[in-house]
Amino acid sequence: MLRRLFIVLIPVLLGVSSASAKPPLEAFGDMPEIRAVELSPDGAVVAYLQREEDSDLLVIHDSRTNTTRSLATVTDLRARDVHFAGNDHVVLIVSRDTRSWGYRGRYEYSGAFAFNVKTGKYVQLLRNTEDIYPAQSGLGRIVGMDASGQAVLLPAYMGVGISAPSFDLLRVPLDTGRGLRGGGTKGTEHAIDWIVNAKGIAVAREEFDKDNQIHQISVREGDSGPWRKVYDKQVPLPEIGVYGLSADGKSLIVVDANESQFLALYAMSMADGTISPPLMKRDNAEVAEVVADISRTVYGVRYSGAFPSYDMFDDAVEADIRGVQNALQGSAVYLDSWSSDWTKLVFFVEGGKRAESYIMLDRVAKKLSNIATSRPSITAADVGEVITIEYKARDGLTIPALVTWPAGIAAADRRKLPLVALPHGGPEAYDAVGFDWMAQFLANEGYAVLQPNFRGSAGFGEAFAAAGHGEWGRKMQDDITDGVKALSTMGWVDPQRVCIVGWSYGGYAALAGGATTPELYKCVASIAGVSHLREMMAENKRRFGPRAQSVTYWERLIGDPDKDSVAIDAVSPALHADKFTASVLLVHGAADTVVPIRQSEWMNEALKQANKQVQYLRIDGDDHGLVDNESRREVLTALGEFLKTHIGQ
Repeated sequence: MLRRLFIVLIPVLLGVSSASAKPPLEAFGDMPEIRAVELSPDGAVVAYLQREEDSDLLVIHDSRTNTTRSLATVTDLRARDVHFAGNDHVVLIVSRDTRSWGYRGRYEYSGAFAFNVKTGKYVQLLRNTEDIYPAQSGLGRIVGMDASGQAVLLPAYMGVGISAPSFDLLRVPLDTGRGLRGGGTKGTEHAIDWIVNAKGIAVAREEFDKDNQIHQISVREGDSGPWRKVYDKQVPLPEIGVYGLSADGKSLIVVDANESQFLALYAMSMADGTISPPLMKRDNAEVAEVVADISRTVYGVRYSGAFPSYDMFDDAVEADIRGVQNALQGSAVYLDSWSSDWTKLVFFVEGGKRAESYIMLDRVAKKLSNIATSRPSITAADVGEVITIEYKARDGLTIPALVTWPAGIAAADRRKLPLVALPHGGPEAYDAVGFDWMAQFLANEGYAVLQPNFRGSAGFGEAFAAAGHGEWGRKMQDDITDGVKALSTMGWVDPQRVCIVGWSYGGYAALAGGATTPELYKCVASIAGVSHLREMMAENKRRFGPRAQSVTYWERLIGDPDKDSVAIDAVSPALHADKFTASVLLVHGAADTVVPIRQSEWMNEALKQANKQVQYLRIDGDDHGLVDNESRREVLTALGEFLKTHIGQ
C-alpha cells in the first residue's frame, strides 16, 4: 500500500493553467490537447497524441534523455489510438469514413502505421498484402507479437472477389508491413477472434455462425496441431466473451454472467473446455474491462461503477492502484498502461477538480509524476461538481444517476436551477464520475445537468440491462422523466426551465421526450439521434444481411420490425412530430456511419410539415463522434444559443 506520494512534474509535457474568466467553449469541445498516452514496455518512453489546430501529432518523450520529438503529423485521417509493439515500434491506429466499390453505403475504414522509434521510419501495416479483402473495418487490431519481437499478429478478412471471406490471422513484420500467412492460421468465414500465446503462436480461435446461430471456441497445441472444439453452443448471440490467456497459458480467460446477474471473470480450460468457478466477481458491479497486454495475457479486471475499481492477480499491484486512487479521492483513476515488469504504471485521471490528465507511478521510488494535462485552459474552478444520486422510478426500480452542478454556484444557492437532462448513448453504456466535456460545458453555461442511468444501461447487472429490452420510448423514457421530476420535487431545479439533450441513443431519448412528454421540456436537442426505428433496423439489415449479429441484437432491444411494427412505430419520434410543443435542434454529421444522417433529415422534414419550430445543423465531413474541433465548436455554439433562448437566465 502506498503511504506517501510525491508529485514531480515533467515540464516538457505538462500543460500549465492560470486562473482566468470562464473558459471559451473550445476548451470543452475541442479534442484534448494530449490523449492516448502509452508507456513503452521498458518504461523509458511515453508516446501520445498531441492536438495542434486541426492536426494530430504522434509524439514520443524519452525520460532517459529528457527529449521530446514528433514522429508524424496526421491530417487527412483520424488518429484513434497509440500502442507500443516492443520497445522500438509505436503503432498508430487511424480511421476515416469511406466507400468501396461493391460495398453498400459508407463505412469506417481503419488501419495502422508502425513507426520505428529509433529511425523515425514508418510503414502501413497490411498494405500491399496479397488477397486482403478490400472493404473492412477493424484493420490494425493487434492480438499479439511473435517471439522475435519484430512482427505483430493481426486478424483480417482475406479473399478478394468472394462473398464470404475468411477471417485469417496474419504475421506482419514491423519493418515491411506486409501481411504473411502461415502456421495454420487460416480462419473460416465464421471466425470472429484469435488468441495467441506469448510466443506469437495461435492457440485459440473463436467463431460464430450467424446463419445457424452457433458459437464455438477451438484450441490447438503447438504451432501446427489440429484444431479441436472445446465450446459449442447454439445461441442467438454469444453469451461469453473470450478476452485472452492466463499467465500460464493453459486457460482461456472469459467473461460471463454464469453464476450471477453480473459479468464476472472465469477460466476456460484449454484441455477440455470446463469453466472454473469465478476468478474475479462482485455482487454489485460487473467486469467492465479486462486488463491485458498486447499479447492478451490477462492480469486483472476493472469493475463498473461511479468510480473505477480493480481486482488484480498480483496483490501488490492492486494495492498500489488503490493507493493512487486514495491519494486522488474524488477523481476517477483508470489504469492506462504499464511497463512489462510492472514497476511503472500510467493512469488516466478525470473528475473531481480535474479536467483530464495522465500521471505515472514509479512503484520502486514510490513516486507519482504528472505526465500531461489534457485540457490546460480549464482550471479547478471551472469544473462543475459531480455528485451521485439514486431515485425511484414509477414502478419502484432504483435508478442511479449523476448530477453536475453549475460551476461557481455555491451549495447554498443550488435551488430552482435551469436543468438539462442528458441521457447517454448506447443504450447499453453508463455514465460514471469523470470529466464529461458536454456536461461540463453545460455546467459552465449555468445549467444543472442530470445524467440518468436508465434501465437498459450496462454496468448494473444483466437484469437491469434486460429490463430495457422492448422499452425504448416507454419505461426507459419514464426513467428519464422520473429523474427530472425527482429533482424538481427536491427543489433543486425549476420545472419551468428544463431541456433534454442527447447524442446517439441519447438523441433518440431527447426526441422521444419531446414526443411523449411535451409538457416537460422547453426545448429538445438531438445530436446524431435516431428518429425512425423501423427504418434504422431496415437499413441495418440491408447493410449487414438478415442474419447479422447486429440485426439480432437490435431486435432483442427494440422488437421484431415485422411482428411489432405498430408498437415500434408508436415510439418513433419522426412519426409523431405533431405531438411536439418544444423547439427542436437537430445536429448530424454527414459522414456518420453509425446513425445515418437520414434519421435527422426525416425528423426535420416531419417537424416542418407539422409546423413545429426546428433548427437543423448539418456537419459536413465529420462522423458520428463529431471529432473535428471545428465541428464541436459549431455544435456547442448552436447548443449554447439554443438553450439560452429557451431556459437561460
